[in-house]
Amino acid sequence: MHDDGSAGAVDVLLPPPASPGFLRDFLASQAVPGCDDLAGGAHRRPVVVDGAARTVTVDWHGLGPAGLPVRVGPGPAHTLAPVLDRVRRWLGEGTESPAADRALAADPALAADVRAWPLIRLPGAPDGFETAVLTVLGQQVSLAAARTFAGRLVRHHGTPVAGGATAFPPAHRIAGTDPARLQRDIGVTTRRAATVHALAVAVRDGLVLDAPPGGGPAGEQAALLRERLLALPGIGPWTAGSISLRVLGDPDVFLPQDLVLRRALGVSGASAAAAAAAAAARWAPWRSYAVMRLWARAAFPDSAAVPAGGDRAAPGGPCPAEGPGGSGAR
Repeated sequence: MHDDGSAGAVDVLLPPPASPGFLRDFLASQAVPGCDDLAGGAHRRPVVVDGAARTVTVDWHGLGPAGLPVRVGPGPAHTLAPVLDRVRRWLGEGTESPAADRALAADPALAADVRAWPLIRLPGAPDGFETAVLTVLGQQVSLAAARTFAGRLVRHHGTPVAGGATAFPPAHRIAGTDPARLQRDIGVTTRRAATVHALAVAVRDGLVLDAPPGGGPAGEQAALLRERLLALPGIGPWTAGSISLRVLGDPDVFLPQDLVLRRALGVSGASAAAAAAAAAARWAPWRSYAVMRLWARAAFPDSAAVPAGGDRAAPGGPCPAEGPGGSGAR
């Protein structure tokens, strides 16, 4: 430790995921330009705690039976433990569920997917606000477009950190920015900019977008978060459910408005959402694990440990429209 309270880089080995290809590819699919760096077989990004950023490097090439190498770059010594806690949640550590695997493997529609992605994790969020904003920006557009929008937000409002990356802007900064400027900077509709701003204001004023200590969320907490999100302008069930899954690690989220999931279930038309919800009811209380595998089947088939059955057409990633044909976001 240095006299100023800072510490050097720290290398740790975290528990290796049982389905590493999916986790790696899913997190890469959420990478925000300017914030995340995927060069050289690693995933690097700043993680901010108490206003201080430390660069985290997840070394996928170094993954082995002993663990997944992670380096936390230099920064204030007191931030090491909370940064590692964020990284563990981001990597979905501890969300593997043998009970979910047993239940879903008993369903012929998912048995091959359970074999292909055993003990799949529920990827979390390095920052709950960032993940929520990316979800909002993904309404009615592709995941690639959502990442482009998020990259513009980072470029205009983020904080440069050591190493050339830029940290995602905190909620209080976005809350203090005129929505009209957000609209111009990001390139989204006035309505979408207003939703991003309203979300930032809610977080600034006390809405907690973070996983509870000690593991998965209580059902009441997940329900309360969804209720508060749905009260915000422009947030509908798909957005609220997606945020609950990623930020809280809610194990029983299904998104009947999701176009990828509808295609996987073979439903379409005006009643598609209701049909998808009815078809997925049999997977409760493990619907989030079914969602991850259906997304993996559609968007990340090459990440499978063994080939899975089903349609291999990749529809562009798990960030479908919320709006026409979806949930009808306000």
